[in-house]
Formats: sequence, structure tokens, C-alpha cells
Amino acid sequence: VFGPTSHPAWRVVDWMTALLFAADLIVQWRRAGVLRPGQLGSHKLNWRLRAWLAFDWIAAIPGPLLAGHGWMLSLPLAKLPRLARLTRQWRKRATRHGSQVRLIVFVFWLVLIAHWLACGWAMMRLPRPGHDEFTHYIHALYWCITTLATVGYGDITPETPAQMIYSMFVMIVGVGLFGYVIGNVAHWLANIDQAHTQYQNNLDRLATFLRYRRVPADLQRRIFDYYAYLWENRLVYDEFAILAELPVPLQSEVSLALKKDFIEKVPFLRGASRHLIRDMSLELHPAIYMPGDFVFHAGEMARHIYFISRGSVEIIASDGQTVLSTMHDGDFFGEIALLFHQPRSASVRALEYCNLYALDKATFERILSHHPAFAAHIQAEAQRRRESR
Repeated sequence: VFGPTSHPAWRVVDWMTALLFAADLIVQWRRAGVLRPGQLGSHKLNWRLRAWLAFDWIAAIPGPLLAGHGWMLSLPLAKLPRLARLTRQWRKRATRHGSQVRLIVFVFWLVLIAHWLACGWAMMRLPRPGHDEFTHYIHALYWCITTLATVGYGDITPETPAQMIYSMFVMIVGVGLFGYVIGNVAHWLANIDQAHTQYQNNLDRLATFLRYRRVPADLQRRIFDYYAYLWENRLVYDEFAILAELPVPLQSEVSLALKKDFIEKVPFLRGASRHLIRDMSLELHPAIYMPGDFVFHAGEMARHIYFISRGSVEIIASDGQTVLSTMHDGDFFGEIALLFHQPRSASVRALEYCNLYALDKATFERILSHHPAFAAHIQAEAQRRRESR
């Protein structure tokens, strides 16, 4: 639009751009399999790879350095298809901050389109007397932004038929962008943290239900404390529902990753075989108890063995008052009744917020049958605790 420039800073930018595109061409060429040690000159490329390399070749030609005018100045724009492809890949891979990435990509293309439209207006309109190229561009960008935003103050107006047609085109683009922003960007901003949005919606629905059913205020407070604890510790996701959608190998890997900290706390699991840890990690179900909650009472039939991931519990004798012991992170309990097929001999009460993992009876017995060393350890520990009581 403004032609060649002799300013030293822009010449440096031109050289840096040429070197960057040349280096990227080599990288893309090697990645496509054209340049490899021992395979120089290999042409085992399909037409899609050749097409992308063609764009890279064109963009790597230093047009602004070889020719000071004409269409050669636009050769670096051949990199745009590669840039568009890169942003699409970035959006697909950005699983952690998907909404933020989509917003950043949208703003980038919006700014780039505004820049192009401003350049078009600057090319169609002569600069005012005394204005240099930069000031002329700022005026064009100002007109473009006000027109795209459908504000149009009217201080810069089209004068020729060509400018009027261009203005109408920019207005149409602005109306489309305005509708797109209202319909999508507002939705992105409202759902940047989808977990928090879902959590807040669940709380609102729960509060309405509790008020409608006239649940006592003290019980309501405990319920909301429970959900607040879940949110603060990022426990609001249904772990098993998410894992169920994955293939079995990925289920094992994700389950091990999620329970890594817990496995390191359990003494006998630190040196256990990978098969034992994998079997247990897939079957352990999370269970959360609030301060004062009973995990089970004395006399109940045993259905689970429990492992403490975080928190502490106290073991209470069958009289309901005598505290036999206290257990903390990495300890397990409930195995005596399961192994000896008898009712619970004691009660267990949470002293604080406790994150437990529960293993049901059938799974527990299956794991014992497949892992003798683990079974021997559990049997010895259960016998020791049984005799101490």
C-alpha cells in the first residue's frame, strides 16, 4: 500500500522476516521427509504436502529485499494459509484453556482484518497535507474501526464512488462481525470457566429444591459446606463417568495419574507390583466425609475396605465412646470384617474433611486371590488389629 521504505528499522524487519521464513521452510521440508540424512532428494510426498511446501517456498522469497516495488512486496502473505492451519491446530490441541484460545484466535484475526481494511482505505484515499505515512495509516485505521463497530462518527466520509462502494462493503462486514461478537464472544466469556458455571448452576438448583422442601437450615448449611469443599478441592467432577468414555489402556494410565499422590502415601503400595497398583486404581471409588460423619457403625455388615487419601478418622469402640486409635493419610481400615466375614467390631468417625477411597467386597476378594503378597500383608495387619482389640 505504501510502497518500499528506506527506513533502517523496516529493513531490519524485512531481513528478520526473510531469515525466519527461510528457516521455517527448512524445518517444514525436513518434517515432510524431503530432507533427511541419507535420503536427500527424496520425493515421497503427497499432493497436500507439496501444496503446503509451495506456500512456504513463495513466502521464503525475500520480495521486499529483491524488488522495491510492485506485487513482490506481497510475497510474505503466502504464509497466511500456513498460519490459518496453525491456528486451527492450536485450537484443537488447546484442551485445557479452549475458550481462552478461541477468544485469542478470534481477536487476532479481527485485528488482522481491520488492518487489511485500513490499508485498503489508505490506498484509496490521499493523505492530508502535512501527514506522513504513519499518521495517514492511523487515520485509515480509525475510520475502519468506527465503521466496523457501526459507530461511524462521520468525520471521515467517502468522496468518490469507489470509496462509497468500499465503505458499504466494510459496513456489511462490520454488521456481520457485530452479530458474531454478540452471539459468540459473549458466550465464550460466560463459559471461560465451565466448571465454575456448572457448579454455580447446581448450587442454584439445589438451593431452590431445599427451600421448596423446607429442609432445616442447619442441614442446608452442611450441604452447602460439602459442595464448597468439593469446589475448593476440585472434586466436582465425576471421575468414573469421565474414565468410562476412554479405552481400557487409557483408563489405567489416567487412573494411575489421578491417584499417584494417594499411592505414594500408602506404605505397602510403594513397592507393590504395577499389576496390583493398576488393578486397585481402576476399582477404588472416591468417598468424601465431613467432620463428625460416621463412615460406618459397629454391628453393620462389612461391604467395603477404606483407604485414607487425605484427612484423619478415629476408631471408636462398640460402646460408642472409647476412642481406640486415630488414622491418617495412607492408612486403611475396614479389612477385619471383610476378611473374617463378621459384622463391624468398631465405628469409624471422620475428624475433619476426609477424602477416602473405597474398595467393595467382591473386588477386594478378587484382588487378594490374584496378589498373594498383598493378601498376606492384609491378613497379617488384620490379625494384629484383631488381637489388639
